[in-house]
Amino acid sequence: MAILYNCRHSTNQYRITKFDSDMNPQGSYLLTLEECECPAGVRPTCRHRQMLPKFIAREHVGDEWFFDFDRGGWVQCEAHWAEPKTYETMDEFVASLPEDIQMIVMDSTDKVVDVHNAIAEVMGEPELRLEPPSPSHIKRRF
Repeated sequence: MAILYNCRHSTNQYRITKFDSDMNPQGSYLLTLEECECPAGVRPTCRHRQMLPKFIAREHVGDEWFFDFDRGGWVQCEAHWAEPKTYETMDEFVASLPEDIQMIVMDSTDKVVDVHNAIAEVMGEPELRLEPPSPSHIKRRF
């Protein structure tokens, strides 16, 4: 069996633990997307910082799923298979999002402005306000 890793949330950081083929823990490191306390943490990246976005994207932080770094695959280490989350309505889905996640409907006419302003709001930056171009700014080709 391959070497597997799992991920847990620990206060404002994450903890990735390495397991051998008998599922004995071999090492565990606290990390963020930018820093890791592992010996390779001083390098621009390490395998833990490469794995963390995968755990977050797959929503496998704090559950029974393990990542096989060498193979690039996922392993579920319980007898039953996880039931996929399903939502009856969009409102039900939106209500399930964590408080710090903001959903933006991408069918709006000013998608770029909406995304920019959502990020600006979180970062405390000024919002972008675009005025329609004046006729003098429109170049005509003859």
